[in-house]
Order: sequence, then structure tokens, then C-alpha cells
Amino acid sequence: MKWMLLLVVIVFNLNCQAQVKPEKVVADFESDMIYYRKNVTRLSLIVGAGTVLSFAIDEPIQRYLQNNQNDFADGIAEGANFFGEKLLILPAVGLSWGAGYVLKNDKLRYTSWNAIKSIAVTALSTEMIKISVGRARPFVNEGSFAYSPFSNEDQFKSLPSGHVSLAFAAFTPFAESYSRWLYVIPASVAYARMYKNKHWFSDVVLGGGIGFISGWIFTHHPKSKIQVSSNGIIFYF
Repeated sequence: MKWMLLLVVIVFNLNCQAQVKPEKVVADFESDMIYYRKNVTRLSLIVGAGTVLSFAIDEPIQRYLQNNQNDFADGIAEGANFFGEKLLILPAVGLSWGAGYVLKNDKLRYTSWNAIKSIAVTALSTEMIKISVGRARPFVNEGSFAYSPFSNEDQFKSLPSGHVSLAFAAFTPFAESYSRWLYVIPASVAYARMYKNKHWFSDVVLGGGIGFISGWIFTHHPKSKIQVSSNGIIFYF
């Protein structure tokens, strides 16, 4: 009798699963896409508005950080700055992706792949803006509104911060997938770049925004959850 009841339960569960039609999944996907696009729009508006508003306090923040330096803060800035270096970020994410394959850890592999895509998009976007805007870095001592578009000189590549954008691009997929405490790392990079007089506050706001949005997009896009093939078979991955 127990075996008969178990068989009935199994058949019932299989029947329920069979009732999930591709049409319903497609409808859910479209609903997720609408929600996703709204969030991307909101995030973009927040970053844009935050960048514009931060221009007003660029110079006060720069003066405060340069006038309040000490050995302890020097050490923090030096260590944090390292996490925005390309020579660290690129190999680290590549090794993480490889480790996901070796350890057969799908979550680590997918998260690392999202980070790689995010870094690629962010690096390209950041460099294009840097060259086209040509904002003078703080140490040039020409003020926060000095520009030399398309000069391609490093001293006129302040906006946005490349270290900060790459740090957020690399860590956002991991922060969203594992722990949001990881955001402390790219945030510390932003502090370090201002402390070392390499960037204005608005530089790190825009750089962080570009990297964060890029990482968030690849992590939360609905296509990362489902795929519907032409014959109606649904695959989850």
C-alpha cells in the first residue's frame, strides 16, 4: 500500500511539472524584462544625477583630503589602490573563472564570466569617455573645470576613474551573487584615488556607476535564468 501511495505522489508531481507551458515561461520572462529595464533606467538616472551634483563639491572634498593626510590613511590608500589595478583584476578574475571549471562550481564560473564581460564593456566605455572629455586631474592644479578633449595625455584623463570603474565592474557580479559586503573593496578604491589626488569626487562617482551598472546588468539580466528554444523546450541554467 505504501508503495502504491508513493507511486501516486510521483505521478502527480510529474503531471504538475508537465503543466508548466512554454507560453507561461515566455510571459514570465517578458514581465521580468520590463522590471529589469525599469531598474536599469533608475540606476542610470541615479548615477547621472549623482555625477552632475557631485561636481559642486569636487574641490572642497579634494582640499579636505589633501589637508588631512597621515601615515595610517596613507597605508589604507596604498593598499586599496592596488585593488583597482588592471594587473591584479584581470588575472584574478581569469583565475576565478578557471577555478570554476576545475572545481565544477557553476556559480563561481558563471559569476566570473559575468565579471569578465562587465570588465570588457566597462574598460571600453571608460576609455572612450576619458579621451573625449579630457578632464584635468586634480594634481594638475588647474581646477575641477579644466578640460582638454582628445589630448590623450594621462593628466587629462580624469573623468571617469578607470581604477574605480574596473573595481566595481569586477566585484559587482561577486557582490550580487555572494555578499554585498564585497562592495567595501571597490568603495575603498574610490577613496584611495581621491586621497592620492588622482581623481575628483565626480570622477569616482561616474566611474563607480559605470562599473556597477555593467556588472549589475550581466548578473541580473533575465536571460541568465531561462532560455526558450525554437521547438518550445525550456532549459534552465
